[in-house]
Amino acid sequence: VTTIYDLSFMAYPETFPRRQRQYLEAQTARACRLARRLIAISEAGRRDIHEVFGVPLDRIDVVRPGVDDRFQALPAADIAAFRAAESLPDQFLLHVGTLQPRKNIPVLLEALTLLDNPDIPLMLVGGPGWLYDQVYDQVAALGLGNRVRFVGYVDDEKLPYWYNAATALVFPSLYEGFGLPIVEAMACGTPVVAAATSSLPEAGGRTALYFDPQDPDELAQRLNQLLSNADLQHRLEHDGPGQARAFSWDQAGQDLRAAYERALM
Repeated sequence: VTTIYDLSFMAYPETFPRRQRQYLEAQTARACRLARRLIAISEAGRRDIHEVFGVPLDRIDVVRPGVDDRFQALPAADIAAFRAAESLPDQFLLHVGTLQPRKNIPVLLEALTLLDNPDIPLMLVGGPGWLYDQVYDQVAALGLGNRVRFVGYVDDEKLPYWYNAATALVFPSLYEGFGLPIVEAMACGTPVVAAATSSLPEAGGRTALYFDPQDPDELAQRLNQLLSNADLQHRLEHDGPGQARAFSWDQAGQDLRAAYERALM
């Protein structure tokens, strides 16, 4: 039984170093030939494996990730103390993910320059991956040095504080196997603006605002819509935890066991 987390290296090969892409393509193709059963982490991923590698759908199971209990709305006093410790403003946009081309951060940076609020900052939580220099270069080229903060890697204990403190999570990825930060943010009651691509609408359901990941103008429109509408913010804050509860590790464990039982038939 082999789990295939995503096929981003097939969908966007230009966002991967050549040797890494070749390795991933070869080993994934091998797994598709030899594994008795395959596991995808979203229905979108299941369809992609079927379409790209020709694996019958009835040989592919879906086991979606769960959300840890630590991701929840935290007391206002704790978040106020966290803001003070991190020198955070009252409002900021948050991105969570490794700095690499697939995360599509250049489109987010361009949208930042188009916002009605010219001062709202962006916090980039996540360490550098591969081919990340373009992010730093674009921050400089767009004159966003005072509005973009490279937070770096944040451990799981502190991550809920970042979600709770943020005005919104922005998730512009070109392709994801699931998009766990979306449901983590929703579990904390944080509104989400996400790309309408791959598995992301599956993670966010009707409780996120979506945009074309190639269109910074549309992303800016969605962010302006959210930032200017208190009622919309409150609705997304209220509905987010319910969407997140659809993804539990208990359910993931049951689905994983069922996949292995099918493999033994």
